[in-house]
Amino acid sequence: MLWPQRPSHNGRRQKTGRLFLWCALSLAANGQTNGSLPALPSTVPGGQGEIAFQGYYLGGSQQDLLNTTGTAFHFQEFLPTIGFLSGSLEGYGSQNRFETGENFLQLRGLPWAGYYWTVAGGDFRTPPTVVEFPFNNIYTPEIDGRGVKVQAIHGATQYTFFAGQETLSAGARVAYRILSPQMLMGVSAVHKIAPHLLVGARLMQFSADPQSIADNPTLFPAGQTAALIRTMAVQSLYTPVKRLKVYGEASRPQTGAEHKLTSVLAGFTWDGPVFTLKANYVYQGLFYFPLAGYFAGDRRGPYGEVHFRPWRELELFASASQYRNNLERDPSLPSMTSNGTSAGISALLPWKLSFTGQVSTVRFLDQTQGEADTLSNNRQISAALSRGLGRQTLQLNWREILMDTGSGLERQRSTEAGDVLQFRRFSVGGTVRYQQVTGTETLNSLFFRGTAQANLGPLSAYANVELGNDLANQTVFSTEAYRTSVVGVSLKLPGRWNLQTEMFRNQLNLTLNPENIFLLQNGDALAGLSPAAATLSATSQWSLFFRLSKQLHWGGGLPQESPASSLTAGGVISLTGGIEGVVRLKTLAGPLDGPAVSIPVNLDNSRTAITGPDGHYVFASVPEGAHEVGLALAELPADFDPGELAKSSVVVQPRRTARADFDVLPLATIAGRVTGPEKAELENIIIRLLPGNRYTSTDKDGAFKFYNVHEGDFSVALDAQTLPEGGELQSPAKVPVAIRIGTPTPSIEFSFLVKTTQKPIRKVLDRK
Repeated sequence: MLWPQRPSHNGRRQKTGRLFLWCALSLAANGQTNGSLPALPSTVPGGQGEIAFQGYYLGGSQQDLLNTTGTAFHFQEFLPTIGFLSGSLEGYGSQNRFETGENFLQLRGLPWAGYYWTVAGGDFRTPPTVVEFPFNNIYTPEIDGRGVKVQAIHGATQYTFFAGQETLSAGARVAYRILSPQMLMGVSAVHKIAPHLLVGARLMQFSADPQSIADNPTLFPAGQTAALIRTMAVQSLYTPVKRLKVYGEASRPQTGAEHKLTSVLAGFTWDGPVFTLKANYVYQGLFYFPLAGYFAGDRRGPYGEVHFRPWRELELFASASQYRNNLERDPSLPSMTSNGTSAGISALLPWKLSFTGQVSTVRFLDQTQGEADTLSNNRQISAALSRGLGRQTLQLNWREILMDTGSGLERQRSTEAGDVLQFRRFSVGGTVRYQQVTGTETLNSLFFRGTAQANLGPLSAYANVELGNDLANQTVFSTEAYRTSVVGVSLKLPGRWNLQTEMFRNQLNLTLNPENIFLLQNGDALAGLSPAAATLSATSQWSLFFRLSKQLHWGGGLPQESPASSLTAGGVISLTGGIEGVVRLKTLAGPLDGPAVSIPVNLDNSRTAITGPDGHYVFASVPEGAHEVGLALAELPADFDPGELAKSSVVVQPRRTARADFDVLPLATIAGRVTGPEKAELENIIIRLLPGNRYTSTDKDGAFKFYNVHEGDFSVALDAQTLPEGGELQSPAKVPVAIRIGTPTPSIEFSFLVKTTQKPIRKVLDRK
């Protein structure tokens, strides 16, 4: 049996379209309230469902052949004046055993007694924090359980209660749930005290039989032996202005008669167009969040991150952290300390070259009683250069890693070159990396990666293949815990049937040891997994997956999802992830309430998604690894310009969703007219837009326009030297104009007269 490799954060209950959002009362997935409740639609009954037969075969170098097959049924239905009803029924056969998937029945948005209610029975999920968490350097796992969950909303207050047994995900390709030996219960309340202040409190109880703890050492970290743990947490988020978020949290665990350390986390984020700063200090004991199967907490120290963008073409960034563990000072546990720094630059160079350079250091100290101290100093220098050339995207990467562990100095250098060729329905790309290791041993190796994708009407095929020994991801600078190769085909069949099949090859990149676990437990590579949960995965696996599904619709129906998104919604846990985000309008007054609609977003120059009415876009079934996502500049509507960040590099983890948000700048038009006396020449009069060097000229009627103007304060000036001969301005030569989105721009008017000079008359008398 395999323990889960990643918790699934984007369950089927979060992918039901706009009607779901109406019924969910605009609640975010993290459970915070927004203080206002939209009216529920009352005349849009209907629903959709899906029935699927799916299965996979799994093999590897260290395990027997496994197979899991079964049937899954999911449905969502909107009931006018009642709410949104959804459910799931999954059952699978695995190695002559019957396993259940995610089975639940949920009614969301039921109005009763002045509250809006959500009631769920069966498998449920609860976010780790009750208010928005603005940091990405601290990880806390999602709570998955089997039992009951009730949520009630009244005005700006939300109440939640849940109770049940914790579940863990099993099955490498077709997900089913297994019960852990831990029972869960929690109650929380969140209230918006003021327009900018959100405060929440949650009381949780974790309980497990002492014998179960002893029998499952892979699920409970060393030193965590308490059978009953209660934690009381208070969290707050203060946003005095849109760009500033201040977060605070305090948590107190109680284990019977013994009180453990009080955990504290505080910090702030400032996200401005030129300057971004994130800083926090964490002090978390071993019992901060004792969820079985995960490792969260047991560390203290500061973290800071800064981004500086003085120009659109240049960004400077840096971060630093200092952590230590074993705050309870348990002599039987190792005490570890890490100091990490990172600094880099990202710039757009001449000839459309994009450059990124970065230097990172990690200093690690391991002190275990009865053993000699282990000290290591590590440094990484990397540089990347890329350029778009027609249908191609060329890239060149260089990296040097220097590791000093006391037993000897080791140097690893790698050079990687690649190209991506993009057509309308087909794309292909590849990279080759030459790696050289010198030190205690000398090793040379090559690493290859190839990608391809084709979209031919109802048929989609894709491949991501990796070959060779990835040496860089076996160091403390690892960013990918697993290396995955995948080949897949998706086919839309008549009658709303969909067929998908995939072949995966999965390999463990890391040599998991206390150093890696401590350094990476809160990072993207391990995502908070316990050492045991990752170690139980075979180091080399392959799997064959198939899925045949049919979409069902009744009544008014609900928005239909593509086969790729329904795969995730159907509960299949794969070694792919997703990328999503929001594109918003950026104005001088801050982001508008309305998002940017119908904005094209591009993934790896091969896939394009269009933002919906809420500005949201989604890429599903994205192979794990590094990807580039950004605004599709060639397809961007003419009335928008990209914001400060047009592209972003993201790392996709299996069964997790990476996020990348973008801004677009709305553009306006300045129009005006020059008038003069009858029969005066009005054409080709120069009009300038200040500041800057933009200018235009009038047409034969004296009209002029400036298109694609950003928000700001400008002056429109008429060049008097271009007036017709004898022309003299009667209006001011310069007119101020303020461009604000949502405010009509007044028409600019200039007027002039033509003065004629009368020659003197000399009278001559004729004497005759």
